Amino acid sequence: MIDRRTLLRALGAGASVTIAGGSIVGCTSRPVGEQRDPDTVRVWGIWASDAPKEAEVVEAFSEQNPDVKIEVARVPTNGQGDASSVITAVRGRTGPDVYFMDRFNGAQFASLGLLEPIDSLIEEYEGVSVEEYMAGWVKFATDELFYDGQYYGLPMDTDTRGMYVNMDLADEAGIDKALLDPNNGPMSYDQLWEINDQFNVQDERGTYERVTWIPWDDQASLLMWAMANGAPMFDNDTCHMLLDEPEMLAVAQMYGDWVERLNFPRLDAFKATYQPPNAPPTQTSFFSDRQLFQITGPWGIQGQADYKPEMNYAVTHLPVPNEGDDPFTWAGGFALAMPKGASMSKAAWDFMKFYAGYEGQKILMPQISRIPTNIETVKDPEGWNQDISFFVELMGVAQSRPPLPVGTKLWDAMFTMQGSLNAQSDTPENLVKEAQMYVDPTMQQFCPVRLPEGFGEPDPNFDLPDA
Repeated sequence: MIDRRTLLRALGAGASVTIAGGSIVGCTSRPVGEQRDPDTVRVWGIWASDAPKEAEVVEAFSEQNPDVKIEVARVPTNGQGDASSVITAVRGRTGPDVYFMDRFNGAQFASLGLLEPIDSLIEEYEGVSVEEYMAGWVKFATDELFYDGQYYGLPMDTDTRGMYVNMDLADEAGIDKALLDPNNGPMSYDQLWEINDQFNVQDERGTYERVTWIPWDDQASLLMWAMANGAPMFDNDTCHMLLDEPEMLAVAQMYGDWVERLNFPRLDAFKATYQPPNAPPTQTSFFSDRQLFQITGPWGIQGQADYKPEMNYAVTHLPVPNEGDDPFTWAGGFALAMPKGASMSKAAWDFMKFYAGYEGQKILMPQISRIPTNIETVKDPEGWNQDISFFVELMGVAQSRPPLPVGTKLWDAMFTMQGSLNAQSDTPENLVKEAQMYVDPTMQQFCPVRLPEGFGEPDPNFDLPDA
């Protein structure tokens, strides 16, 4: 992670910063003091595999704005919180005007001074308050772009999580289909464990031949289970992290019990057998009829169609702590932002709001099987692939990771804890203390900071799309 001190050294003291994973593509340095052409918009765009689809958005915008020139470049996707490419571009005055970035990086990059707030552009060009304008996108997505009283981008897509079910295996095992019907709400952990004990098969040596679920596989993680159990991670009033509080300890203990009950080494060996590292996308333990449940996102719908179209499967809610609990899911996604040094021109703003707004999302989302974040697009049945309707419906209960300037450290701390619990190399009590000691001192460098008002609560502006 690059913290504030590193950033200041990089920007102010002439230190060199290499770009993680590759070099900046399509950008050239310009002399100090040179002004950008306000009608030329430089864009660091979407990942290369979907560049042709993004080009349709650019073409549609250009047809409406023939005097604006859009220059799109590809920059290698950054990891969680990796600001190397942005720091290099900002310092060298080679950055874009519009930047397609992981939304979880928003608060952290803003806290490091790498992004421009967009509030002034909204006030100048939209004729409504910032709050009213941003209410046009789902709240958990705009929350991730809010820092210190200002917004630092517009949310693009999102990706709720659900639990895929191999229905043929469920029938073979005689599992009550009512438990798998999302109309009946989510199953509880106890109900999931009952299925687990009924379904799992191990040979005489204890080697798994088929499994029910893997609570650390694909999109399942300790961080997800902490969110599902409502473990608070940050205190607005004290500006301290809460990673060593009883709620997080209880989740770590629960997860540790799951690891022991499932026998991590044997389950890890099972996964390596049926889905070895770097296996082709057609080779998974779920596709091989060896795994009953798989926790993942809407992209799995396209994966099923591409790699196992004959599978009889369904999608249901993630399991919840207690029978009768409300459904839960978490969501991530991407955003458009303006790095420091961007032109902040009307043309750049017009392109940004087109791309991230109704017209751009309606072009892009159906093609990439992602969920729109623009509410008008969500309500338009042509604004997204109808095959992912269950994941769209989950938007009403979706939560995001807390948008904090220590997002990368929080992510690292949770996955370090998960790895140690999987290996049973330390106690939950020690691990939550270590996580707190790792993240909280850095958090104090940014205080006072508050999470957005209503963070973690249902979005009052969001209604499910019409059937």
